[in-house]
Amino acid sequence: MIPAYCYTEQFSNNMENYENEGTHWFGIFFAFVSGIFFTISSAFVKGIKSVDPMILLSLRAIVQIIVMLIVVCKESKNILGPRDYRLLNQFQGIVGGMTLTLMFYSFRKLPLGDATTIIFSSPVIVIILSFVFLKEPCGVLRITVMCALVAGVVLVARPPFLFEMHRDQPYDIVGYVCALLATWFNAINIVMMRKCSPIHYSILVLSLSFCDWFTWEMIMMVVVTGLVGQVLVAKALKIEGAGKVSMTRSLDLVLAYIIQIYFFEDIPSNTSILGAVLIFISVICMAFEREVYGICDFIP
Repeated sequence: MIPAYCYTEQFSNNMENYENEGTHWFGIFFAFVSGIFFTISSAFVKGIKSVDPMILLSLRAIVQIIVMLIVVCKESKNILGPRDYRLLNQFQGIVGGMTLTLMFYSFRKLPLGDATTIIFSSPVIVIILSFVFLKEPCGVLRITVMCALVAGVVLVARPPFLFEMHRDQPYDIVGYVCALLATWFNAINIVMMRKCSPIHYSILVLSLSFCDWFTWEMIMMVVVTGLVGQVLVAKALKIEGAGKVSMTRSLDLVLAYIIQIYFFEDIPSNTSILGAVLIFISVICMAFEREVYGICDFIP
């Protein structure tokens, strides 16, 4: 006898949504690799203490503009993008610029693992925005994942009004505010990139300073890793949904903590580790979302 719950209307609707959505593993791969490049780039941003983050951002923008102009000319594309998407594309560029600015400052002020964990919790916002604007499915599993992600961020950020902090224990509120704002801007930017034909954003901040050769080599690593990461995430968003792409990139918080411990000798707190584990488990659940709905058919 076949159990009645196998064919409930609610389960049928869920499976239809997720079967139609499916999982495009090539897009997931692009998203994962882009996250690795972004994490490496953020490590260099934190390591180059003698150069202001805005100078690093300016250099990245200059190289980004040059490289993308070459690609646009080679592909014979309109530099402004399709006519119907020009306004949205310009707004996406502004939001992307704000995202990078906030990210760079949060990487400089906070432990790398903490900053990366908070910023990569953006799937909470992405899932909501993609459900509203992109009509992507959002069931109980995604809502549960969002709650776990929020709890993870709270454990990592450890706000003083929730956790008893010693008076002499430093707490960089500006760094955490930058990281949280970067999370919002990052989520909005991902959804807009998915909504329109993605065109590389850039920030026109033209400022240079004198640096030694070793610093210049590290700056070029910031530029290269950041540019490659941005190209890969744009390609990933062409193939896979915004929610799954943002979730997959969150997996790289493990790499961020490894870099934080071994290169910056900054040991994360127990709450930071617990928060990171919560976020990691949430990402794994989203990666196997279709399989979870296939097994647990009682989930609405």
